[in-house]
Amino acid sequence: MREYVLSNGEVIRLKQYIEQKYENLGAEQKLAIWSDAAHRIIESRLPAFPDEVKKRMRAELLYKQRETLVIHQDDALREFMTLDLNQEELLAPLTVWVSSRSALPLEDEDVRHTLQKWAQHTPDHISLEALTEEDAKAAEASQPMQKPGCALDETAAAIEITDMANLSGAAHSATPAPLPMHRIWLGHPRAIMASVSLGCLAAAVVLVFTANSLRNEPPVAKARSYPSVMEIMLRDIRERESLRRAGGIPAELRYVEVDKTRVRVFLQDRGSLLADEPYLSAIIASAKRYDIHPLLLFAITGQEQGFVPKDHKEAERIANNPFNVFGSWESYNTSIEASADIAAKTVRNISRRRQGSEHPIQWLNRTYAEDPEWWTGVTWIFNTMQQQIEGKSFEWAK
Repeated sequence: MREYVLSNGEVIRLKQYIEQKYENLGAEQKLAIWSDAAHRIIESRLPAFPDEVKKRMRAELLYKQRETLVIHQDDALREFMTLDLNQEELLAPLTVWVSSRSALPLEDEDVRHTLQKWAQHTPDHISLEALTEEDAKAAEASQPMQKPGCALDETAAAIEITDMANLSGAAHSATPAPLPMHRIWLGHPRAIMASVSLGCLAAAVVLVFTANSLRNEPPVAKARSYPSVMEIMLRDIRERESLRRAGGIPAELRYVEVDKTRVRVFLQDRGSLLADEPYLSAIIASAKRYDIHPLLLFAITGQEQGFVPKDHKEAERIANNPFNVFGSWESYNTSIEASADIAAKTVRNISRRRQGSEHPIQWLNRTYAEDPEWWTGVTWIFNTMQQQIEGKSFEWAK
């Protein structure tokens, strides 16, 4: 049974593999590759939730275990219990996931019942072991009690009738033949009751022993396989090669839903006016309208205007055009809605002409900015935001 979604050994092996495979890359690029591979491993080992839910769970787990990056199955289960398990699309895959990881074979219906009960009244301790024990107890309680003494009662009654017949026949003899000791003992009514009681006790002991033996038997393995670290790494390398050959806007720079609260916190930590409304929502809306990753637009504002610090004397004017479209915020001071739309549309149009072998953000640099190192800063900010907000990394190794 696999106890970890991502173990310490896998964390170490991934790092060692990347060090050998990408020895010519810098530390930041290696870290980005490792992070992306780790995300793929984790996602492949989560329940078959809808993609959006699975990505959110992965991000939450990585964020909460960011010190070690080691994720135990109980860490994952505790996070899953925060979901609305009244939704069948969440409860069904979680039931399968729990059953596949249990140390004992469990009935899906028992697992569903326990998960629904825990969702309503969260226990003090949530773990796969606790859930398994609760299901086992519930299964035992639902089984009708056996009555092992019935057959013994019938046997004892037959013995009593036989012995009474023998005693009746012996009464007609002058010198009755002595009964064997075991027949004398069994012939006494109290003895019969004692015999029945001992028989019942023996049968109960046998039943308990049998039940415990069955419980201690090794569980039947579920038909569930998990991809190895190397399998995921090789798949990752093939996908990267495919992405490098493909032109246009890569999937990594297309629009995705982001956690607005986390984006706001990220910007607030940097004293940014863009954390406030209408700026925050306007930038995200433009990103969605033109199918551009929202964090890429925010990264551009970080590179162009340092996210517009609130304490800047011209902060409110800069925030109208933090992308510096059409030269600068001074020469083109419009609304945040207009400048965000122009920036998103510009990124989309430039990206559509990108050749497959080119770094997608470096390609933007050719038209968007005069500074040849502009793309380096945008890439670093974009990657940092993804790590802190989405729990993933952006990396584009040639």
